[in-house]
Amino acid sequence: MTKTSKVVNIKSAGAPYESQYGTLYGFYVTFENGDNGKYNSKTEECVKFVIGQEATYEYIPREYQGKTYYTVKAVNPQFASPTSTPASTGGSMSTNEAIIRQTALKAAAELGGTPAQVMVNAQAFADWVMQKDAAQAQVSHQSHMQGREQQQAPPLGDDGLPF
Repeated sequence: MTKTSKVVNIKSAGAPYESQYGTLYGFYVTFENGDNGKYNSKTEECVKFVIGQEATYEYIPREYQGKTYYTVKAVNPQFASPTSTPASTGGSMSTNEAIIRQTALKAAAELGGTPAQVMVNAQAFADWVMQKDAAQAQVSHQSHMQGREQQQAPPLGDDGLPF
C-alpha cells in the first residue's frame, strides 16, 4: 500500500549483509503516522528517507513465525500509483473503474453511432462490467436505433453506389 508521511526517526538495523543484489545496509524508519519498517539500501547512508522530510513509500507487511513485520520501500511520488482518479463530475473513481470506463468507451466507439449513442453504449458496457443495477444498465434498442436513423447516409452516385 502506498502511503505518505513525515520521517521522524531512522536507525541502523545492524551490520550490512550480502544478498543477491550485493551488499545491503538495513535501516529502521519511523514515520509521523505511526508506521515503521525496515528499509534496505545499497548505500551506507539512508538517502531515500530523511528525518523531518515527507516521504512516499510502499508499506509492505511480511509474516514470519506468526508475527507481522513491515518493510518500507521508497517511492517517487511522481510515479506512484494513484488510489483514485478525478472523474469528470468532480468526484473520484478507483483506478479499476477508470480502466473499465476507458475500455467500455473504446468498445462503444468501435461499435459506432453518433457521439451520444457511443456515450450511452459506453455507460451500458461499464455498468454491465461493474455489475450495476440491471435497470440502470439497460440501453433501449429504440434510443439506439433512433440515433442511427439521424445519421446521414453518404451521398449516392448516379449508379446508386456511394463511391
